Amino acid sequence: MKTQINELKSYITNLFQLTSQENWECEALNESADNILPKRFLNDSPLSNRILETYTYYNNELHELSIYPFLMYYQNQLISIGYLNHYDMDFLYLNDTQTTIIDERHLLKGENKYE
Repeated sequence: MKTQINELKSYITNLFQLTSQENWECEALNESADNILPKRFLNDSPLSNRILETYTYYNNELHELSIYPFLMYYQNQLISIGYLNHYDMDFLYLNDTQTTIIDERHLLKGENKYE
């Protein structure tokens, strides 16, 4: 998980051209997928009514921009990587435990350069 966190931090820092070197904090929460994920991803999903472990990252600069990167797990299986941006969820990875719905994890590896 540590590598995914570091890759997500680097991706978000580059994508939003963050200037702050302040530490990132983490808030962990267990919540029903039905209360977190957009409804379009829950129709007939194995995640419906399942409790997800969510890890949301923040610092002052991210908070000012209303950007909240996150990782989500279900029974220790990575379900999603993304960020909340002004109440819209953008996913780099989303899996419903059976099917990969979105997989843009190559962006986390720095294959694309941000300008």
